[in-house]
Amino acid sequence: EAFAVLFLLTFLIRAIKKKFLPIFSAYGRQLGRKAHGPSWEKTNEERIQKFGEYVYRLHFHSMISLYGVWYFWGKEWWDPSKGGTTHLFAGFPYSHQVEPGMAWYYLVQAAYNLDALITIMEISFVFQLRSPIVLPGKESASLKLQSPLSVDWSPTCRGDFQEMFVHHIITNILIIASSYLHFTRIGSMVFLVHDLSDVPIDISKLANFVKWKKTTIVSFITLLITWIVTRLVIFPFYIYRSVLFETHLVLLTKEALAGTGVTVLQYYCYKFIFVVLIGALLVLHVVWFFLLVRILLLLALKGETQDLSEHKNGEKDHLEGMSTPSESNGKKEQ
Repeated sequence: EAFAVLFLLTFLIRAIKKKFLPIFSAYGRQLGRKAHGPSWEKTNEERIQKFGEYVYRLHFHSMISLYGVWYFWGKEWWDPSKGGTTHLFAGFPYSHQVEPGMAWYYLVQAAYNLDALITIMEISFVFQLRSPIVLPGKESASLKLQSPLSVDWSPTCRGDFQEMFVHHIITNILIIASSYLHFTRIGSMVFLVHDLSDVPIDISKLANFVKWKKTTIVSFITLLITWIVTRLVIFPFYIYRSVLFETHLVLLTKEALAGTGVTVLQYYCYKFIFVVLIGALLVLHVVWFFLLVRILLLLALKGETQDLSEHKNGEKDHLEGMSTPSESNGKKEQ
């Protein structure tokens, strides 16, 4: 039943996106035209489309963050005075009943992240069906067989495609593993710190897409502060620390000590899964932080507001590459 609901929610999210993205993009077109004149939109169609995407993301991250803060406010695993992160593992699984609010939170997050994985594939690759047989001609003197599916890089591929793709794969595995193993408390903490820091990311990207420099600077500084607090302090020193040093608490329940609860083998399997997956996310957080520092240096030294996560070599190089497609292949997509 859970998988059926997940696929229905994913379908619903994609339907909502299809309905509202053109509306959001049209709003971005109006803002850009108002700020930079009618000629701006002729050379910024890609930016206009991405503006719509990030307006949608901003709505989702804002709403899910508000729900998360409201729902988890006062939960014992977020409150050090009540035992804090020890409640992620103490009493597992008997005192870790999944409430309806947690179940729906997980399902919506799972559907959003599944859609995000599908979307990054759609914007990064161009898939074309072709004949599996190549007849003799200019390219080949003899009959040849080839794959019936051609896959090429898309010009809309993100500059940080590799990091984002790995992030989405890890996130979806973590969702499935934590849900199946009933470790939803730790999964919900990972969701919340990401969502909270995604809000200023979306705002800064929106400001940069329409080239509002002052707004971009303010939102980018807010992004850096939020990123450090959530992803480089709370995530490693509160959540990951618990995974490293408190998972043994699953072995201290009455049931485990009596031999009817979590076994030692299960414990090591659980710990390995979360140490690897959450540790991989932490590495990506650090990688992205250095990318943010590069953007900050460009801003401070050159006064340029360039989003290197969208175009790894900068927006100017990306625009030049788009004007000469033969030169741009393999340049931005790596």
